[in-house]
Amino acid sequence: MITISIVSPKKSMDVIGRAIANKDFGCIFLKYVYEQLEEIETIYEQCKDRCDVIFFSGELGYSYMLTHIDAIQVPCTLISYEEKHILSILLNFVLRYPHIPLSRVYMDFLTPVNDFMNLKQYLSSDYMPYCFENPVYNYQTLQERVEELWNSGKIDIVLTRTTNQLGVLNRLGIPYIHFLPSEDMVRDSIRSAIDAIRLKQKNQASKLVILIKLIYPEHISSQEREYMEITLHKYLLDFRKEYQYDFAVRSVSNRFELNTDSDLPKDSFARVQELIAFLSQKGDLEFRLGAGLGNSFGESHYQAEQALQEAIKYGKNDGFMIHGQENVLTGPLSLTRTLNYSYSNTKALEYSQKNGINESNLLKIVGLFQMDHDTIITASSLSQWLNITSRSCNRILQQLLDSELIEEIEPQKQEGKGRPTRQYRFLTDHFIETFF
Repeated sequence: MITISIVSPKKSMDVIGRAIANKDFGCIFLKYVYEQLEEIETIYEQCKDRCDVIFFSGELGYSYMLTHIDAIQVPCTLISYEEKHILSILLNFVLRYPHIPLSRVYMDFLTPVNDFMNLKQYLSSDYMPYCFENPVYNYQTLQERVEELWNSGKIDIVLTRTTNQLGVLNRLGIPYIHFLPSEDMVRDSIRSAIDAIRLKQKNQASKLVILIKLIYPEHISSQEREYMEITLHKYLLDFRKEYQYDFAVRSVSNRFELNTDSDLPKDSFARVQELIAFLSQKGDLEFRLGAGLGNSFGESHYQAEQALQEAIKYGKNDGFMIHGQENVLTGPLSLTRTLNYSYSNTKALEYSQKNGINESNLLKIVGLFQMDHDTIITASSLSQWLNITSRSCNRILQQLLDSELIEEIEPQKQEGKGRPTRQYRFLTDHFIETFF
């Protein structure tokens, strides 16, 4: 039976509870209430192995999950407003408040995450309400945006879905209308999620392809090369037997290809991470690994090739993975916290070429920002992500400092007579403007 974890503030959960009460959806519901967005990370750990999908009451929690959880292993969705719902809200507002122009209204649930619900296709710029423009979507940025608009006299009222932000609006004395999704909207969204899961279960499972490239020492003899390849082949068979994973193993020159069916991305990530740990523990072979998870072996093989090239650039016994249509890279997979980043970020690539920073290293830093824009950076911590020397990291940090993309904060004092460690943090607004 399908299990759905519902994650929501309490007030929205009350509406959801009424919507699913005495309705036979043919699934199990687990309910999780949060007050602060940071609680979502704990909720995710609690529910990720217990459910088939995580269902959010709105964009705020959904956006937080996407930007703060590494390598999400469970499909996520949300109660989504459709274009007709937004247009209905605006029509009713105009009829009820004809003295307030739409151009003096702020709608904090129209965001880059939902592409502003395509509202710009229906309204000219003269009639467009203000929207939330910042790609960093949390309570702090919501408050900053509404204060900016209110204090500058640009708005008369706020239309909001953010239940946990109502106290801020009350405290600031800003007029607002709070919208909760209707029970019919909740039921429709749940049915859509269930239908998508059932359709996926009926369809052919996704294909996982893993490519492993051996790195040979210089001046290696043909016999030594053959021995290394046989050794790796044996290790892969041992891994398959020990972990009872059903995958085919094929050797092509200095590379090995593993492939299998995979029902869930979380299972595939676990398999690949266990394989990297297994091979690393052997300690006598140097390798690079790339994995792809797609709808066909052809698609997955292409993704694995790209991921393998990233592993080769990274330059140590580790791996990267690509899954989904956006071709987002995830890795390094041996680390506890993995980064998500993409070579489709043209702004980052342009900055890389202009300022002489390796594009792969810069994209990983952008991924680090997306994972946690409040993270504290040191040359030592950055070297773990990039697999380059601390000296090289210092040069990159100095370049970012000169570009006003980061700022130096109070150094970390060392025990004894050691020199304090220089620490940095992202300058969020300028970082977003430069790379997003």
